[in-house]
Amino acid sequence: MRARMHSFYKLSIAAVVFGMVMISSVLMAAEPGSPHVPVGVVSDWTNRHVLYPESKDAAVMARIQKDPRWQQNWYLRHKETWWPDHRRGPRDDNKARDRDWSVSLSSSPLTSGFEPVFNFSFTIGPDTGYGSLITTDIGNGAFLATAGTLTVTGGSSGYDLGTYLLYPGGPGEVLSPTGFFLYDNIIYPSVVPWVDNGGLFFVCNEIEYNGYPLELNIYSVGSDILFYLDNGYNDTATGGESLTGTVAPGGGQTSPAKYVFDVTAAPSCTNDYVVIGIPAAPASGGQANILGMNNLYSYQGTPPHGLTPECTTNGPTTMFAYASGSGQVPAGVAISWNGKQLAYIENLLTGSSYFHVLTIGTTANEGTSATAAVVPGTGGSNAVDQSVLLSPDGGTTNQSSTNSVFVNYAAGVAYATTFSTLNGGSGYLYKIGNVFNGSAAPTIIWSIAINSPPSTPVYDWVSNKIFFTDASGRIDYVTDNGASPSVVAYGAVLAPGTTSQYPVLIDSSNQMVYATFNSNGINAVVVQAPTSMASSVSVPVGTANTVYTAPYSPDFNNAWYTGTGTPLMYVAGTGAGALPTLYSVGFNASGVLNSSANATTAALTSGTADSSAVTEFYNAALGKDYLFVGVTNYCIAVNEGGNAGCVMSLDITDGFPTVNANTIALAAAGGTSGIIVDNDSSVTEAANIYYATKTAATMVKATQTGLN
Repeated sequence: MRARMHSFYKLSIAAVVFGMVMISSVLMAAEPGSPHVPVGVVSDWTNRHVLYPESKDAAVMARIQKDPRWQQNWYLRHKETWWPDHRRGPRDDNKARDRDWSVSLSSSPLTSGFEPVFNFSFTIGPDTGYGSLITTDIGNGAFLATAGTLTVTGGSSGYDLGTYLLYPGGPGEVLSPTGFFLYDNIIYPSVVPWVDNGGLFFVCNEIEYNGYPLELNIYSVGSDILFYLDNGYNDTATGGESLTGTVAPGGGQTSPAKYVFDVTAAPSCTNDYVVIGIPAAPASGGQANILGMNNLYSYQGTPPHGLTPECTTNGPTTMFAYASGSGQVPAGVAISWNGKQLAYIENLLTGSSYFHVLTIGTTANEGTSATAAVVPGTGGSNAVDQSVLLSPDGGTTNQSSTNSVFVNYAAGVAYATTFSTLNGGSGYLYKIGNVFNGSAAPTIIWSIAINSPPSTPVYDWVSNKIFFTDASGRIDYVTDNGASPSVVAYGAVLAPGTTSQYPVLIDSSNQMVYATFNSNGINAVVVQAPTSMASSVSVPVGTANTVYTAPYSPDFNNAWYTGTGTPLMYVAGTGAGALPTLYSVGFNASGVLNSSANATTAALTSGTADSSAVTEFYNAALGKDYLFVGVTNYCIAVNEGGNAGCVMSLDITDGFPTVNANTIALAAAGGTSGIIVDNDSSVTEAANIYYATKTAATMVKATQTGLN
């Protein structure tokens, strides 16, 4: 233990010295007497998916340090070098467990929670069509559809053709406006057919019957699917006809993003901000779908023990709130390295999507709250919102996207994926130009067809490949050859029948790719493969999951990142009874995953539930290695989580953590989105985690050590 600690301190001192050299080199680059040059750092979902563990191989380090993302990643792994004039050390956390602050993101939480989006298609009698549903998890494998659309593309008379909106109601059976139907809007993803006798209820305001908007109900009687219009038209599926539902890529696993204006100076209450996309239809003067907040290092209410937060406002303040386009922003937002621009995808439930580059406005008229948004560039705002339709042929072929975008900062380009569930499912990968490099509008440089719905893409600078998983259970890649891509290199089927499409995680130092799949027919699995895709190792992490699409992204302990100690991978897989369960997996001497998880596991809940991805952070000030994870219900830490949704803080400093009723946790309605980490600073209110609750749609900041 003494030798291990000695190695740790040597490593820490070396890291700090190296960080100071990096900071000094930035400052010395300016002419004597010139203004201070701030060093901004972006923390978003991509920092969790492209990793640069330290290597003793000088050639490897020389290679990865040429990647422009490496420096940003280094700062994020060595936050002890931030804000150097401020004292480091533990803060006083002896207060009641509570959030530092919590901000509502919507006036209608049921229609804007961070829950899975389900797509479906149907063939019932002569009728064909497709749809998309926003849902909220109501437990026991059931989801309540709270918003959505249905488009009838073919029918016997053409009378029913068109797009219908989901009419709110449920989960108990309620009567439709005309009195024609009893419906509940509940779906059961693990059941075929996944609607019950109440079924889904839609209306079309453009078509009337007997003075009412045309009503449509899709429901089941036993194994039969019925399609019923209130004009008496009724089709029943018999035999080969079907209603097929799939979870959209991304699965509601979004994440906030944070921008730190300058890591070489004091923390900034004005310029440091957090931004999140909101999966809600925007409105001028009403609901925002892009929200940014500053004054982050503050406390809501009366600070405990007479502490004075760095930012003295009563919680955060709205920096900008935009109604961008007319669709949702259901996935992660990318921030430019100067913090002035955002990139994201706007998705319309009717089956189209737009890539946006938004220049944040600088006036006092950039929106005042999540429910008082401004359209960029109107009402006194000087924000500039530019977009391009994500379509391979300019609009004839519309494509949905509930995925995030990956920005290659050095080249000023981004990669995005879209999908369609029609005809068995397909998608496209796009390379988009004019991203974060001026005022020009973004343009599609190329697109390439994919024969299965894809995940969010992740670009590796070393191999020059864009990796993604697909609904066929594969890891695929495309090589970026500049003006035109190579063909898609489809990987072997690793998880036949899988329903999850989540972004891969890339170890750029060692050229390894990690992916997770909810089912290979028997187990949920984590897969490791070299970037050449010449081989792979699949590790079972519980039973196959047919209710949820976890496991989500894994993470690693501090020893894996530093190369000192015993490296471990952690992931929330599936245990008995579909309980989200924590696993750890070791490596052999060559850095290859062991073929089985370690024997020690821990259920994170006491009942069927879903989890978030796990997020690791090494707090150098405390010498603690933390793992953060959220669950949607039945939190095992009943003393703090309240036997509902929660976020947990697990100490993995000395190996696998103890998880029980006394585990440090904080209630989180419906679980959490992805979790990002702030710092290890002793600056009051500046050592936090940020996340959004999946239901009730709130943005939350809590401290790392006690989740208080």
